[in-house]
Amino acid sequence: MSRLSAVKPAYWISGVLLVVAVVVPLLVPTYAKVDPHLWGFPFFYWYQLMWVFLSAILVSISYKLLRTEERRRRAAQGLGDPEAPDAGAAKEGDQ
Repeated sequence: MSRLSAVKPAYWISGVLLVVAVVVPLLVPTYAKVDPHLWGFPFFYWYQLMWVFLSAILVSISYKLLRTEERRRRAAQGLGDPEAPDAGAAKEGDQ
């Protein structure tokens, strides 16, 4: 089986979200215009500002998807949750 087929859908979705968050604001022809105005701001400015907020939302969704997938993977391997309250106590006892 190829390694590509072993990649979980969460990684693909996360990758697409991150590519959209980075690439779309770089497509200058999509926002190199003045009209339409929004509250007196030219399209050029409010479109870029909109992508600041959209990118933050897309990155946070991607982070949550990957975090959930990592927890599932660790649980399937029997490694437990690294953020559990007793995880720190076990590490101190090992030293």
